[in-house]
Amino acid sequence: MFVLINGPLGIGKTETSWELLALFERAVMLDGDYLGAVQPFDLHSPARVDYLYQTLRQAAGWHWQHGYRHFVINYVFEEPASAASLRRLLAELDPEVYTFRLVCAEDEIARRIRQRGAHLEPDLLEWELQRAKQLLSIQNANALHGDLGYLIDTTQLSARQAAGQIHAILHEAVQIEPYSPLWPQQFESERQQIAPALAGREARIEHVGSTAVPGLSAKPIIDILVSLPDLARGVECIPALAGLGYTFVDYPENSERLFFRKGFPRTHHLHIVQAGSREESEKLRFRDALRTDPALRAAYQALKQELAQTHRQARAHYAEQKTQFVRKVLYP
Repeated sequence: MFVLINGPLGIGKTETSWELLALFERAVMLDGDYLGAVQPFDLHSPARVDYLYQTLRQAAGWHWQHGYRHFVINYVFEEPASAASLRRLLAELDPEVYTFRLVCAEDEIARRIRQRGAHLEPDLLEWELQRAKQLLSIQNANALHGDLGYLIDTTQLSARQAAGQIHAILHEAVQIEPYSPLWPQQFESERQQIAPALAGREARIEHVGSTAVPGLSAKPIIDILVSLPDLARGVECIPALAGLGYTFVDYPENSERLFFRKGFPRTHHLHIVQAGSREESEKLRFRDALRTDPALRAAYQALKQELAQTHRQARAHYAEQKTQFVRKVLYP
């Protein structure tokens, strides 16, 4: 598992990373600022950034060879595409790559910088204060066009508390509940908000996943499938969906869909796919197969309940085992 900690200058990425590191039994922390401190240094040089990312990948690979499986990496990511390029490199070792973005009120960032930089020359201190404000603005704007990390508001949090919140999200328990007739109602309520937010995009909105199958026990998370004529334009939906509480999560393996989540504990998943694609077809076909085949429904429910016990706090492994079952059903 790789955990990337993003955020503006002075917000406490390094302190939070150290605290998070201590919550893992065996882990490595890689500080991008230190590993990237080469001379001569060009802040915005693509070659320098690529060199840093390759260095992080090589360092992680070395630790991987020596038995480490959890990594915390902190760095300032300004552009979603830049963060995505590092995620793709790291996914060569482990596809579990998560990004978090620390934010807080501007006056609190300024207070932290002044406290930490009491020994700095006035000109340098003023530069850090202005640079932190600039980076916060840049990241807030660019997050509307891609994934710069799941937001953690640290205004009222210590570094230890912020790390604890991140760790809790990473280890959010898998909880299977009996079918609820409220689930279709919750989907419909959400659909009525999403449809006008995506007006003019010819979006088809469907209820998928286990909560869309009457009688099937499930995690109480509403899965929503949004099909667009052109998946490449899906990123244009990020601002509208952000206004409804959805966070875009750019997992390296998601080449045929855009994934969003809402709530903590999470309450909704939203998947944007290409209309007519295999991704769309598979989700609809599997849902319909479960709706019409009681034996299949019972087998799937038994599997999920078993996996929820064996992988209770390992959602990635839980999902991987479910995917194998789905593949066997769709491609016997």
